[in-house]
Amino acid sequence: MTMKRKNCLTLLLALAMVCSLAACGSDADTGSDTSAESSASASSAASEASSGTTAEDTCYEDALACYEELTALSEDEQLDAFIEAQAELNYDGNTDEFLVTPDSSLVSGFSDAVLALDEYEIGMSEETSYGYFVVIRLPVSDEDIEAIDEDDIESIKEEYISDMFNARLSEVLESAEVERSDLLDEVDYVAVFEKLSALQADLDEVNDSLTTESEAEEDADDSSSSVTAEVDTVTDEELEEALLAVVPEEFQEDATAYLTDGVLTNDTVVLTVDGIEVPACCYMYFLCYNETYYASMYTYYYGSFDVSAAYSDDLTYADVFAEMSESYSTQYAAVQSMAEAEGVSPSEEDTADLTETLDGMNLSDMAYVGCNYSGLVATYTYSLYGEALQDYLYGEGGPEELTDEDAVDYALENGYYYNCRYILFANSSLTGS
Repeated sequence: MTMKRKNCLTLLLALAMVCSLAACGSDADTGSDTSAESSASASSAASEASSGTTAEDTCYEDALACYEELTALSEDEQLDAFIEAQAELNYDGNTDEFLVTPDSSLVSGFSDAVLALDEYEIGMSEETSYGYFVVIRLPVSDEDIEAIDEDDIESIKEEYISDMFNARLSEVLESAEVERSDLLDEVDYVAVFEKLSALQADLDEVNDSLTTESEAEEDADDSSSSVTAEVDTVTDEELEEALLAVVPEEFQEDATAYLTDGVLTNDTVVLTVDGIEVPACCYMYFLCYNETYYASMYTYYYGSFDVSAAYSDDLTYADVFAEMSESYSTQYAAVQSMAEAEGVSPSEEDTADLTETLDGMNLSDMAYVGCNYSGLVATYTYSLYGEALQDYLYGEGGPEELTDEDAVDYALENGYYYNCRYILFANSSLTGS
């Protein structure tokens, strides 16, 4: 696959991610299997010797005994006793409080153990890749909260808005009136993907055989060799002309009709959600985007992908992509309905930005996701409704305006920032014994 196709798909994937309605959780424990930050960097021989902890695989029994001894004490005694036990038993030698922030790198399971606790409560983790943690949750100080920078605040706001917006959308979808066209059942989805794959293969062949002047310059700049072989190049216009030559005229005129053998056209209404009509070109975008993305990933890891293969006893992969497309289309139409109910519509500036973005793509780019220009315009207009509605609801002066204080409260409640002490009882995978 050439750089040009990668760039095309990257742009399309980025656009799809911008208008995605799926909530993106950001738990504090989504790091690689490293220990709590101190454990990740401080399991040296010196810290092992200072801890006095044996390297035998008795970590569960040791951790359980420590946990039971600490929790048997009165609440007034527990914190001081925990600090003493931490100094004596912690495998990595850390004796300080541990403030967790969004960029902390944590072993899977550590955050779950701490976040399950109330402040000053003691708990014990499930087994992690490094052993067991006995933990105590502590309050985050005012000084720590004041130190949260503006970039973090804005990032937290985005996540909070996403959560609130998706909760609102879920409520709308539960009661939405959805009408579905029977024509969707007449589409041969395996045939659609076969046609799409054949078209993509033709475009790949052209991309692989031709190099633009700008691509050659990039390759030369990236090369570590002092000698770069000369290659024949074409202009961007010549490449586009060659790519368009392999895109059938039927696709250029009506991509949906071409892919579905005339069962649907770009303008066929396939769904109506609370009065908002979904044209087939939008449905086809979600269908082809998901299939293309999944097929490329599956092929990368396993060498090939068969869309007609069984996904389950009752469904093929083609069936699954069709269901996904219907779900996405319904969600996006529901968002437009929500926006119109609030009297909200995309701004002229946002519409102009979208037009400029799409004008920078040629038809061969669009062919990778089963759309021509009008299909992409119709599809991405839905994303503008979502952005405009969120700005109206949660932006400055909106009915649910989100303040910095709201964002901080959300962050603390959801474990973006928390404070704790921990005692690691390491297993043999960490100690080597």
